[in-house]
Amino acid sequence: MHRAFLVVTTLGALAACGRAGVPDPAAPAPAEITRTLPADQLLALEVAGVAPGDTSVTWPAALERRIILRHGPPDNTVFVELTFPAGTFPDTGPLDSVTVTVQPTPGLYGFRLDTSLPPAPGAQVRFKYPVHFGATNAGLARYGTRARYERALLVLVQIDSLSWGVLPSTRPAADNLEAPLRGAGRYLVAAPT
Repeated sequence: MHRAFLVVTTLGALAACGRAGVPDPAAPAPAEITRTLPADQLLALEVAGVAPGDTSVTWPAALERRIILRHGPPDNTVFVELTFPAGTFPDTGPLDSVTVTVQPTPGLYGFRLDTSLPPAPGAQVRFKYPVHFGATNAGLARYGTRARYERALLVLVQIDSLSWGVLPSTRPAADNLEAPLRGAGRYLVAAPT
C-alpha cells in the first residue's frame, strides 16, 4: 500500500511540474550499430529443448518493468530477459500504458519485439543460454570449438531482409549476452562467418 502511494505521489509530482513525457537530456543516446553484416554471413545460435512461448505484457508507461521468457518444463531456465527502466516510454498522463509483445524465433536465440509506444534509450536485452546452447555444425567448423564460437557471439538487430546491425554486446555473466534494445524489430544472437 505504501509503495503504491509513493508511485501515485511521484507521478502526480511529475505531472504537476510539467515534466511527464519530457525527454531527459542526460539520458544516453540510442545504441549505435557498430557494423552491418549480411544475413548470409551469420551463424545463428540454435535453441535446444522446449522453446518459450509468445508473451504480451501491458503496464503503466511511467513504471519500470522486467519481462522474462523461460524455456518450458522440466527446467524452466531463462531464455531472455528484457529490462525497461522507468522513463523508457513516453508518459503523457497517469493512465497511460504500454504493451510489449515478444515472439521467440523458432529454433534460434532470437525474437521479434513489438511495442505500442516507441521506447527511449535505456532498455536492455539479456539472452541466457547455460543449458540450451546449440552450436551449429557451420559454427563449429568455422571456430573449431564451442568455446570459441560462444566468444564470437553478438546481439544483432535486423535492418532489412538482407542485413543485420551489430549492437554493442557485453557478457555480464557466464552464458549471458546483453545489449541495448533499439525498439521494435527482430533480434538475434549469432557469430559472423
